[in-house]
Amino acid sequence: MSLPPPSAGLREYVIELEAPKSWGRGRRSPELLRLSAMGASIDFERSLHTPLRLPLGTLQLGLVDPGPAQPGGMTGRFPILKRLSATAVVPREQGIEGWLWTTLGGSALTVLGDPEDAPNAALLFTKPLGDDAVECFVPEVAEEIAARSPLGAPAIYGLLFRVADTVKAETVFRQFGLLRPLTDREVPPTLRRALPTDRPADPLLGAGEDARASTSVAPPGLG
Repeated sequence: MSLPPPSAGLREYVIELEAPKSWGRGRRSPELLRLSAMGASIDFERSLHTPLRLPLGTLQLGLVDPGPAQPGGMTGRFPILKRLSATAVVPREQGIEGWLWTTLGGSALTVLGDPEDAPNAALLFTKPLGDDAVECFVPEVAEEIAARSPLGAPAIYGLLFRVADTVKAETVFRQFGLLRPLTDREVPPTLRRALPTDRPADPLLGAGEDARASTSVAPPGLG
């Protein structure tokens, strides 16, 4: 997907993406995620032969889950919470609905960089990106996207990657209203990953609304 270049004077927020150390120092340019009122632009040389440009309305969530690239053991990133209502989700300590990425199963989403490295940031889209976006990827990545997509129609539901500064990424995502809870309403079962140690979310079925309210949490800004 293509967008016109940012207008002069338009404020742009730049987040540096972290390339795997195994790639060495032969990169032609830094890997960057740029966000402005015009939309997003992603440069990642080893995965994209041209920048991926997206309208701002395409972005649904911007997530941050800090941690090392090689966490070891059975680890998940980006827990998927159970949503009870428009303003309440089951707290993570009471169980989850899965993960976007695990050390055991990787991810159903497209990963920029080494798929075995644990991502620490993610972008989810309001609807899957199709052929126009897939054409921005290098052939081997485009083939992987098509192979994972249902019915063979290429579809990109979101991107996982590592950022150099998670605090900055969190601040920028919040600035654009993207930093919100990740729930089962945004991630269908086919895109979730699980760990043997997971505990299913307990929404207190059968309990009254008062009991639910006492154990649920409101998304940021709605408390």
